[in-house]
Amino acid sequence: MAVRQRLDTGERLLRGASGLLAANPDTTRDQWRAYMLATQVDDLPPGIHSVGYARLAQAAALDALVESVRAEGLPAFDVFPRGEREVYAPGIYVEPFAGRTLGALGFDHLSDPVRRATAEAARDSMQARMTPRVALLREVHRSVAAQGAVLYLPVYRNGMPVNSVEERRQALLGYVYAAYRLGDLMADAAAIHGGRLSLALYQGRPSAANALLLARAGGEAAPRTHSHPLRQLDRELAFGGQTWTVRATTLPAFEEGGPGAPVPLVIAAGTLGTALLGWLAWHLAARRRSAERARQSADLVAQRHARLLDHAPICVIAFDGHGTITSINRPGEQMLWYQAHELVGRIPYSALHEPGELAARARALSAELGQPVAPGFEALIAKPRLGLVDEHTWHYIRKGGSTLPVQLTLLPLSGGDAGKRHGQPGQDGAGGYLAIAHDLTERRRADAYIDHLAHHDTLTGLPNRDYLSGRADALLQAVGAHNGRVALLLIDLDQFKRINDSLGHHVGDDVLRTMADRLRAAVRRADLAARMDGDEFAVVLSDIADDSEAELAAAKIVARLSEELRLGGVRLRVVPSIGMALFPSDGNTVADLLQAADAALHAAKQGGRGQVRRFSPDMKEASLARFTIEGLLRRALAEQEFTLRYQPLVDTASQRIVGVEALLSWYTAERGAMQPGQFIPIAEQCGLIVPISEWVLATACREIQTLRMRTGLDLEVAVNISPPHLQQEDFPALVDRCLRESGLPARNLAIEVTEGILIEGTPQTIDAFRGIRALGVGLSIDDFGTGYSGLSYLTRLPINKLKIDRSFVANLAEGDGNGNGEDRAVVAAIIALGHQLRLQVVAEGVETADQFRFLREQGCDAVQGFLFGAGVPLAELIERCERGVAVQAV
Repeated sequence: MAVRQRLDTGERLLRGASGLLAANPDTTRDQWRAYMLATQVDDLPPGIHSVGYARLAQAAALDALVESVRAEGLPAFDVFPRGEREVYAPGIYVEPFAGRTLGALGFDHLSDPVRRATAEAARDSMQARMTPRVALLREVHRSVAAQGAVLYLPVYRNGMPVNSVEERRQALLGYVYAAYRLGDLMADAAAIHGGRLSLALYQGRPSAANALLLARAGGEAAPRTHSHPLRQLDRELAFGGQTWTVRATTLPAFEEGGPGAPVPLVIAAGTLGTALLGWLAWHLAARRRSAERARQSADLVAQRHARLLDHAPICVIAFDGHGTITSINRPGEQMLWYQAHELVGRIPYSALHEPGELAARARALSAELGQPVAPGFEALIAKPRLGLVDEHTWHYIRKGGSTLPVQLTLLPLSGGDAGKRHGQPGQDGAGGYLAIAHDLTERRRADAYIDHLAHHDTLTGLPNRDYLSGRADALLQAVGAHNGRVALLLIDLDQFKRINDSLGHHVGDDVLRTMADRLRAAVRRADLAARMDGDEFAVVLSDIADDSEAELAAAKIVARLSEELRLGGVRLRVVPSIGMALFPSDGNTVADLLQAADAALHAAKQGGRGQVRRFSPDMKEASLARFTIEGLLRRALAEQEFTLRYQPLVDTASQRIVGVEALLSWYTAERGAMQPGQFIPIAEQCGLIVPISEWVLATACREIQTLRMRTGLDLEVAVNISPPHLQQEDFPALVDRCLRESGLPARNLAIEVTEGILIEGTPQTIDAFRGIRALGVGLSIDDFGTGYSGLSYLTRLPINKLKIDRSFVANLAEGDGNGNGEDRAVVAAIIALGHQLRLQVVAEGVETADQFRFLREQGCDAVQGFLFGAGVPLAELIERCERGVAVQAV
């Protein structure tokens, strides 16, 4: 057998094992064993120590890999040496599975720098690579490690690209490897020549330093001294990225052969080189066969493979150079719904493939190989015929005509064509071919499910934002080509959060599912409905005739979604708001339309429930302003641009300061002083209100404690808290932390909330109220009288203070027939009610002496407003308090 012939055969067999693992990454130990038995791995030729598989594992997954191997019946399995590395490649399979190889199980091939460098070179080049001389792992029954070399071949995940080095690194599963004992290899080679030649093996050129690997002389360790002149011949052997030199030197027994000896020397050296390289390349093949056995037909080999692979979850088909099927394993019969006798010798292998796929593959191979490839059978064997493994996705045609997606590995079998030079054509069909197919049905089903999850909302089943963006982008391109029109609607469910908080998330989920079903029913088949996020939906109306068609569709959606709901015995009515943008007038891209529709939706929500608003340019300006303020708010939080000002709370009887309200102040270089009404709603929309409220609470506690220490006054500070902040489960804990860190007593802090929160009375807010009061902190209801609420909440919730809304206080002048008398009656009633419930009553917005006089006469406990001063910084408040506690009207 020629040198190149054995090299090619060995590499093809190694790639076959790699193909098995790549086609089925979950190959079990029994399946690996069955495949290895097909190569007579239990009876390896001299010099081949072992063959194995090292599985790649990231550090975080290493323990799981160890447990999975132990579960296969190897309880003592472990990875060694451990060490701290980002990635490992422990040997998990090894053959022969016997005492002399078991010491390799668990060895991390990336722990040794030489092995690691060789394995990584194989990974990056997609080629087999051999290490320089290394010490092999100590065998179980030996005390000294043998000298040898290890050949590595990478195994990549099927279906992942491997065109670049980075892609190969990402696709790597592990390495198939073979270990060689150089001593045994050379001993057997020297024995062939029976003491006539001294043989030496060098790493690289013999003249290089430390190049000598081994020296043998007819079975002895070194050549003997003799009087005849020595003759020698060097032969370079290139394999696996390494170059070895075999030097044959004559011994006396050879020299006594006479003048003709140099010719036999050349012949002997050639034989030597062939034998040595043959053993190296034959690392995964059967032991050296006799010439008669080597000429046995490939169909016997295929049949042996089929018997051994009957329990593997892959379809293995062998066919000859003419395409005639010679064998198929049992899993293959089950996959294709044929029995073996229906295929073998009856149906050509190419008949299992769709003609269209064969033609397409032929075109691709013609471009790849730079030579014409005919459609049909030629497209299947074009690469294997050149000694190359062909991996590709195909569809097998089953019995009955249905198709089966498979990942197919095609490779040549050993035989007459095995000696072809890599990449060169040979005799068609000399050794036959093997087709290893892995069923992709489950994988594709899983991929399809994963793809569905990636592009659909799991709660409602509607497409999600990503899917809508992709579909809408394609629609805009198609419609734009014939000057068509598209409408994008953004839909928000008004007060959905109240339902979610008061009735529970399970009811909220039912509402969303019902809304999704109604939305599907309200749009045309050609339109696309999607859930964007939370309670926000979107609809793309395709190819509409004019604006009025979009407006009618939006009105239909509002009517359908606003219908009464009955969920678990509860009747609900959810009303949507809709913002609408049109292509191409309001934007040419999906991003532009989404931005325009969002601006229109904001305008619709400000206009009241159930509103539809079409985008207009002024909305864009307002939207831009909101985005600008949002950016400034984020900067303000990061750079601490906020400050607090404190407005006095004055006792009506003594006119002394008994407390203050903390007011948030913000000055920007770009816009000057910003009023809370300008930025608080935006902070609530963009989610910044919680961190802002936390800053206000912590700062107020710290500064008022400073005032107490400076002045000795035991003032209470009232801090307004937004509804989103109260929904935080840890809000009472936050209040407690601010008190402890500042040193402010709990009695000096009051939390103010609006009456709207009181009306909703969700379980989360009620728990927050009780948690706050349990700390000893006061709880005040701000803007009381504006919520149109039932008064039962005043007795059920732990409130200790009411604040009369400034809208009532503004009209407390003497009755003049314009309704002021009614407001005076309301205020008097609120004060009386508060006192009946043992609540302190405070009036805000007091600006005139008449207002103050009326409130004092009615027994109002305290007041605040411009009459006694606007909010002032802490330093000014301390100064005023130090001058005297009595406050005069300003």
